Amino acid sequence: MLSMYTKSYNDMTKVLEDPNILRSISKSKINEGGLASRLKTVSASRDLEVEDPSLGLSPAPELIKRMEKYKSYSNNAEQSRQEMIDKIKKEKGSSEETSEVEGESNGLMTPTGKEDIGKRLMGDISEALGLTDAQAAGIVGNFAHETMDFKFLQEIKPTVPGSKGGRGFAMWTGPRRKQFESWSKENNLNPDSYEASFGFFIHEVQTTSEGRFIEEIQEAETAEEAARIFSKSYLRPGKPMMSSRVDRANYYIGAQ
Repeated sequence: MLSMYTKSYNDMTKVLEDPNILRSISKSKINEGGLASRLKTVSASRDLEVEDPSLGLSPAPELIKRMEKYKSYSNNAEQSRQEMIDKIKKEKGSSEETSEVEGESNGLMTPTGKEDIGKRLMGDISEALGLTDAQAAGIVGNFAHETMDFKFLQEIKPTVPGSKGGRGFAMWTGPRRKQFESWSKENNLNPDSYEASFGFFIHEVQTTSEGRFIEEIQEAETAEEAARIFSKSYLRPGKPMMSSRVDRANYYIGAQ
């Protein structure tokens, strides 16, 4: 999404800065670039053949507005992405330091087990997505179910025979697993670390259609309600086993 906005912004900037570029653009490319309507206004009777293609494009208010819109999307998405990466890398450094003392290597398990991981995850999700504790607990309860209380970040018995199965907090499978692993590699994170699963989850929610559940979950008043919404709209498991997800969600809201 970010690359699409950036490319559109750069292309339109070139046209505005150098009107001569228009003279080398074919009729089909002008149509594809969304400039046909402007040229038709300038030369409605010449079938898109104009002596000076720059006429009517100064200042081209609607085109400039569109450029500013793309620029805004691009800047906001990049800033959000960079802030998340900086936070993850900072947390990764501290977790690596403590793991040497505690004998842990993946940055996930802690001496007190699932409660510490769940509480940390609740706080991070609540802060990143602007959710209440109950709403965040609904998400954490689902992740706890998927990972058997954060003991495993790789699916033990894949549902699809011969496949790699799920990986990470959400047990992402298929294309989403590949995207998770690629994102982790791009950000120098171990896919089996807390930082990788949390970071990719926030990335999916904020930059892809997988975040469509947010508006609905923000209306949830209880951890159970949030757990059901998240399971149905984000995880979409073949066999929900909802009682397990709800029990864990209620556990985390009660473990505060």
